[in-house]
Amino acid sequence: MRNLVRYQVRVVKKDNYFTVENRKAKISEWKEILSEFYSSKRKFSFDIQKAALLIVDMQEFFFNPKSHAYLPASEAIIGPIKKLQNKFNENNRLVIFTKYGLNDNTDESSLMDKWWGDSLKFNDPLGKLDARFDTQDAIILKKSTYDCFRDTNLLNLLKENDCKQVIIAGVATHLCCETTARSAFCYDFEVFLPIDCLATYTEELHLNTLKAASHGFGIPVTSNELLERKNDGK
Repeated sequence: MRNLVRYQVRVVKKDNYFTVENRKAKISEWKEILSEFYSSKRKFSFDIQKAALLIVDMQEFFFNPKSHAYLPASEAIIGPIKKLQNKFNENNRLVIFTKYGLNDNTDESSLMDKWWGDSLKFNDPLGKLDARFDTQDAIILKKSTYDCFRDTNLLNLLKENDCKQVIIAGVATHLCCETTARSAFCYDFEVFLPIDCLATYTEELHLNTLKAASHGFGIPVTSNELLERKNDGK
């Protein structure tokens, strides 16, 4: 069964559904779709002075084409995420990178390892954050499951920095990003999901998460909409 799970992971469908070339068209298409799920009656205003930027699992494991976990659509989200990071740095606001992995001595009966069959280890070179990101002034959190709050000090960091809002960017949209967004909402944070700063295996999975989030726990925005906001939230 373990070998079968490993085989299934390696042959899962992957689409390069989001690229630099089709970026503008896809954003427009997705915004129209999501407008049917997100009610404009919900009056939320982004204020960077109340926000933290959480950048999820931007690791070689997902960004190196030689890795079996490579996500082709991930290449198109690097630029907009870096722009968001620069804006947060300019405003001296909290930027957090997460790194997924398991310790070498993790029991193979752990659910994450059983589910995926060949889970990433922390000491694997593919566990490194993509070198295109500057992490010098950022906080890096290690995690061993989908939820960035589970067994980390993320909640304390957000509270200590007076954060009321969380922007979630990174991979994979329907796994770690969605799980963390739900948790953040349940901890009473306003969750912003920049639709052009998230990526996963297929457009269907990407949009299914954004539809569900827009209906119940996350605010769909674009990176430009966040970048254009002034510091007073207007």
